[in-house]
Amino acid sequence: MSKIYDILQKGTLQKVGTGSIIIPNYHDRTDVDEDTIEKLAKNISEVGQLSPILLEKKANGDYELISGLRRLRAFYKLVWTQIDAIVLEELDEESKMLIMITENAQRQNLNDYDLIVSLIHFLAVSTNTSDDEVRNFLNKIKNMESGKIKSFSIDDKKFQKVLEYNIEKTDKYSLKSITNKLKVLNFHPDIIKAMQERKLLYSYAVMLNKIKEEEKMQELLNLFIGFEISKDELKASVKKLTGEDREESPLKKANKAIKEFNNFSDEKKKLIQDKIAELEKLLTA
Repeated sequence: MSKIYDILQKGTLQKVGTGSIIIPNYHDRTDVDEDTIEKLAKNISEVGQLSPILLEKKANGDYELISGLRRLRAFYKLVWTQIDAIVLEELDEESKMLIMITENAQRQNLNDYDLIVSLIHFLAVSTNTSDDEVRNFLNKIKNMESGKIKSFSIDDKKFQKVLEYNIEKTDKYSLKSITNKLKVLNFHPDIIKAMQERKLLYSYAVMLNKIKEEEKMQELLNLFIGFEISKDELKASVKKLTGEDREESPLKKANKAIKEFNNFSDEKKKLIQDKIAELEKLLTA
């Protein structure tokens, strides 16, 4: 965390008026529900503010929130006008995003949808590109890993190296950890909303998103987050609706294997063929 540590060391602890703090349009937290704020406000009123929020002091004298949205909202709820904050002088966008992501990684309480969105935005800021460009390239990496793309151009390889270098600044995440959950960006809006409200974990969101019939999906989603069905009942229902409970025929399995093999790179195909040849030698020896 050397870069984060160096940035925070330059900050000063101050009392700041809550009315002078601006919440930026882009913030990585969307799961700030009223119940959570009520509980946090009650806790702060009883034991006080345990950790300061992080602010950036702008050239015009305004303060912009970097981290601590829930604590700030709790102060608004309590109608407290002064809050403890570590104040940093004007930061670049990359440093602000890095602090935001790092703090939430340490707290381990950011839902997977918002996490992936914030990591993509951080990479876009770090490489002076757009969120869409980063997202499209990460999809390209995923397609490369699955064999749908045979090789990368020199420019693609260079850009991948740049992304890897920048994501390492978080000291926690990798490109693999993003591509593994990239599908979350295409989930049904109701599933994303349930994740953001901390009612649905990623693994169950993946299951529910497999259901093509929207009405059936929403029915199961509401039953599950309403604690009317168990995890096992959800799994069984999803399998039934998606046909996963039916055993594949040998022909279908064979066709699936052939299709997967054809998507492999030439290098991987040769490796498999060599292994098969070795096995045939052993069987005929």
